[in-house]
Amino acid sequence: MDLGEWLLLGGLGCCLLLLFDGYRRARGRRKRAVAASAYASSQTKPFEQTKPVERGSTEPDQTLPEADASSSCPPAPSGSSASFEGDDPATLIGASMSVVGDIDCAESIRVEGRLDGTLAADEHDVVVGALAEVGPQLSAGTLHIAGRVSGEQRVQGAALIAPGARVEGTLTAHRLACHEGASLQGSIQVGGHRSGAARR
Repeated sequence: MDLGEWLLLGGLGCCLLLLFDGYRRARGRRKRAVAASAYASSQTKPFEQTKPVERGSTEPDQTLPEADASSSCPPAPSGSSASFEGDDPATLIGASMSVVGDIDCAESIRVEGRLDGTLAADEHDVVVGALAEVGPQLSAGTLHIAGRVSGEQRVQGAALIAPGARVEGTLTAHRLACHEGASLQGSIQVGGHRSGAARR
């Protein structure tokens, strides 16, 4: 075989490797979406409210029953639906959208695509879908993560990290629920308590 034939075989080998890698990545994303969907269908009460202990009190923290549906978080992302529980309107960044820039939201928002910029929805629900990527800065009233979030995340209320989600950077939240299969890497501050070590 001469040099031209070897180059042709090498090129075909590279093409096959690229196709295999693309298939492997798509299959992994599909598995994450299925895991998040299965989680969403099984989850009925994502957070429990805890009663704070007053200074000088000797009684331990007591878990209170779930609050009414209007104060709870939206369901975990399950695909392409843009509706939230309750009557709160929602903005959708679809799976085929890629947004570069800053978003200041005065309503709940669901991100299924890619957002490269700042997302500010300080008193509203933010849902990051299983295939979504958001960063480098996010602030929300409540936050559900099933996809990938990087950078600084500030949550006034509760943050829920679903199976298969990936969180990198700094997460600050009043309450946190992290499920098995999620990946946390960076600094986490929950209710005034800080954990600086990386967790998986």
